[in-house]
Amino acid sequence: MNKGKLSTRNLDRLCRDFATTERTLVVHSEDVDYAPYFPNAYTVTKRRDVPADMHVDIHYLEMSKIPSESYPVILCTGLLEHVPDPSVLIGEFHRILQPGGKLILGASAIFSFHEAPDNFFHFTPYGFRLLFKDWDHIEMLRGASQPFETIGILLQRINMQCDIFPPMRPIVALMSLTMRFFDLFVIAQYNTVSPRDRTTLTDSMLPSNMHAVAVK
Repeated sequence: MNKGKLSTRNLDRLCRDFATTERTLVVHSEDVDYAPYFPNAYTVTKRRDVPADMHVDIHYLEMSKIPSESYPVILCTGLLEHVPDPSVLIGEFHRILQPGGKLILGASAIFSFHEAPDNFFHFTPYGFRLLFKDWDHIEMLRGASQPFETIGILLQRINMQCDIFPPMRPIVALMSLTMRFFDLFVIAQYNTVSPRDRTTLTDSMLPSNMHAVAVK
């Protein structure tokens, strides 16, 4: 886990908002300290250098070894964009969840390429609705960050992933930390340029990640 990442703050909020003491299957969520929020976790990851209850292949096909209807809650963050067929993974989550169980999910939207070349998709709320069309319902669907906050996250990623003229690095770092305060001046957001009316209002038109809770 890297607490210095601005995006980690939003993952922490996702975990905090849906914390539970129920048995939870935690899949590829090492970028956030989930332990205080999901104390009864069984952990699964592809990262061999990370302690876990189960290590699987790079695309998580070995999730098939987990029994059907065996968990009431699944937490999965930062993975969906890294598998070549997200619908297959979502299908596995649906199989593993008990009836009425919840999948707590976070995946990239407007974010830098990472873990390349295994970075296949970035998601919109409409893509999430399509993935969960056969589930009972979506309890929560939201952008993880506001537009200027997202710009700050991207500025931080530029510092992390680019060779920059050294004297500029502290300037970019300062911009990344202060950019989110401009969100105080955003009055309304729309999911398209036109029409701009009540039907096109959205919670975030430029989120770094999408967060959802889907119910089986």
